[in-house]
Amino acid sequence: MTAPDQYDDDPADRVIRVTICPNIVLGIAVFTSLVFVAYLGRNGVLIFLLTGLVLLARRINFTFRELRDYWWLFLLPLWCIASALWSEHPDLSIRHGVQLLITFLIAVALANRLAPHVFLRIQFGALALAGLASLAVGDVRPDGVWIGIFDSKNYYAFSMVALLLCSFALLADRGGAPVWRFVGLFGTVLALPQIVMAESVGAVMVSVVVLIAALVLLRVSALPAGRQRVTLVIQSALLGGAVLIGFRFREALMNYIFTLTGKDPSLTGRTELWETAIAEIAQAPWLGTGYRAFWVEGNALAEALWADFYIASKSGFNFHNLYLSNAVEIGMIGVALQLVLLVPALVLSMRWVLKAGHAPALFGFMAVSFVFGLSFVEVPVFFEFHALSVMVLVSLVHGLRALRAARDESRDHIGGRADFLPRYSRGWV
Repeated sequence: MTAPDQYDDDPADRVIRVTICPNIVLGIAVFTSLVFVAYLGRNGVLIFLLTGLVLLARRINFTFRELRDYWWLFLLPLWCIASALWSEHPDLSIRHGVQLLITFLIAVALANRLAPHVFLRIQFGALALAGLASLAVGDVRPDGVWIGIFDSKNYYAFSMVALLLCSFALLADRGGAPVWRFVGLFGTVLALPQIVMAESVGAVMVSVVVLIAALVLLRVSALPAGRQRVTLVIQSALLGGAVLIGFRFREALMNYIFTLTGKDPSLTGRTELWETAIAEIAQAPWLGTGYRAFWVEGNALAEALWADFYIASKSGFNFHNLYLSNAVEIGMIGVALQLVLLVPALVLSMRWVLKAGHAPALFGFMAVSFVFGLSFVEVPVFFEFHALSVMVLVSLVHGLRALRAARDESRDHIGGRADFLPRYSRGWV
């Protein structure tokens, strides 16, 4: 009889194995490069494309399945590419349209290959890093407004609002670990002063409304299913009444807002831009001028608007309304395709919050709500190599997956399929 190996339990001989998930590593690189595109420039775009294409290629069968299952999500970028047929600048329409299509493909892959909780934490990490970098090495516009590491105060504000929404979702997660609630508190403290520093009144006002709506929805999600429906009907009626009252006294309300925010009645020239956009839409209402074919040097109307608004760089300018701006370029058909993405994203994310009530669902609802609220005075989505656009697309796909899982669970409970929704809801896909 032999004695057991005397080294079997020797701590010095123990091997610590660390498992690294390639999808998580790629997801971190993809999303962080997006957040830092304004700071890194072409290098950020290159990192995004390389890591995103690797993510698509390493499981090519998954990529084909995603194309099949979510084909209608790609109608918008395909329409943008098709607009080259009537665009005055077909080379720009094709190039930007293809880049938008690649961004959509990578966003759908992120939503399917990373668990919701994992992707939320990746978003938080990238945005928090951008917030810290903005404080450490940020810059100031010529007019004295702090823009951090970003190229505009609006994008700086949107990114910090996204960080605030991530942080709030982590703080409010009923099933979240205490450490992640502490992380959420840290993110809130980091984001709030920078939102103020960016001096974007629209972003501040919309984010306040979104946070209030999220608190209400969380409260409703804790109720039994029957009471949820009754409560939602009552709240919808109250909201509808408030909208009607607001419309009835809209002039007094707008004057109060102008006085409170210091804005002029033209919303810093937005009303003039909107009138110009409406006149331009009338020239080609269904098809538009072509994707990215309006704000081009040499276009007489674009040149005039740049001159009127002192945009010396002749870039980064738009009609400050999502629907008007896109109707100019891709027509009413393109606007309809955008709404086909945004409306289901809002409805499905709301349904997911009521069903699960956890952090990823809550963030998805808040992100899409923020985009909707901002869409009347800004153009927050959809762009290539754009973090907020990816957040909205991921929220939409997560909502679709949660809906599909719920239907599978209710249809049958065989083959382990009934366990999918709880595991998915807790981020174990």
